Amino acid sequence: MKKNKLYGLIILLAAVTVGLTSCLNDPNIEDQKYGLINLNANKIIELPSDASHTINLSVLDEGVKEFVYEVRLAAENPAEEDVVVNLQVVSDRDAVLKAVRTYLADSYPATGKDSIPDKDILSFPVAGITLPASVTIPKGARSVALKVKIDTHQFTTDTQFALIQIKSVTNAGYIVSGNFNQLLLSCKVRHPYAGRYICTGTFEDVTNAAWSHTATALKEIYDEDYLIDLETVDGTTLIIGYTPTFDKSNRYYFYAATDFSYFGSFCPQFTFDAAGNVVAVTNAYGQPAPANTRSAELDPSGINKYDPATKTIKVSYWMNQPSVVKTPPYHRSHIVETYTFLKDL
Repeated sequence: MKKNKLYGLIILLAAVTVGLTSCLNDPNIEDQKYGLINLNANKIIELPSDASHTINLSVLDEGVKEFVYEVRLAAENPAEEDVVVNLQVVSDRDAVLKAVRTYLADSYPATGKDSIPDKDILSFPVAGITLPASVTIPKGARSVALKVKIDTHQFTTDTQFALIQIKSVTNAGYIVSGNFNQLLLSCKVRHPYAGRYICTGTFEDVTNAAWSHTATALKEIYDEDYLIDLETVDGTTLIIGYTPTFDKSNRYYFYAATDFSYFGSFCPQFTFDAAGNVVAVTNAYGQPAPANTRSAELDPSGINKYDPATKTIKVSYWMNQPSVVKTPPYHRSHIVETYTFLKDL
């Protein structure tokens, strides 16, 4: 019995040895087709990025602007020669859509009740991007700067996507990364004053003298600041966007004596001139909003200006509602506010 067990063990070890030898001779391993990486055997060229493979460009409308990224050699040792990497801007619409659906699946789902149709995923004009045909990783280096010029005049307030890729490597013995071979550019224009602000001010409504400004009530009741995101509409206009305090967007809140409330179909947006003056206040839902006749109007007696020294916006305006206040100028609520910059969005 012992002898039979010994023979069985020898045969088993022999089989394992043969199997290992077979694996070691498997050309698929040498070619890294099983996902194994030998940095010395196959040097990998990549566009480094985070897991989203996406670069968010929310910038001012400044014309042609240069952005700097990196082309990198993933290898144990620096380049032993000048390595020429060929690049391209992807013009194929389907490839751009696939990248958005893959990298930003949570924000741009293809299916389900929150799905976003293909037509709502916008492509940035390929002609608006200038990408070098190739870059060279110098001998002795591990990377080279990739300078991309993008025409920000073609940015819009709606996000547009562009895709840049490593096309090939001229030198033999190098491979293009399968995971980090491309970058998705998410492009959107940004107003120069966009950001998260602490809002303070006064609020007076002719229909109820007990109503007051949200910031005052928050401070008195909860000792909290009133936070408002002023978001980009276009290069000259900001809108009251997301309100972190209430976890809502595009609403004007006030304190209605016993609790917080808001005006339906009313959301102020502020238009600035080149000097930072607030030249208009309008209702994003319409001037007036069809549902309730509410509109916004600048009060020219206020300061109505952005101060770059303190990064504050002071603005004075009315909410008009002729369906409630029957006589001209239909002023229902008078609002005077200061927005103090807290951080970028």
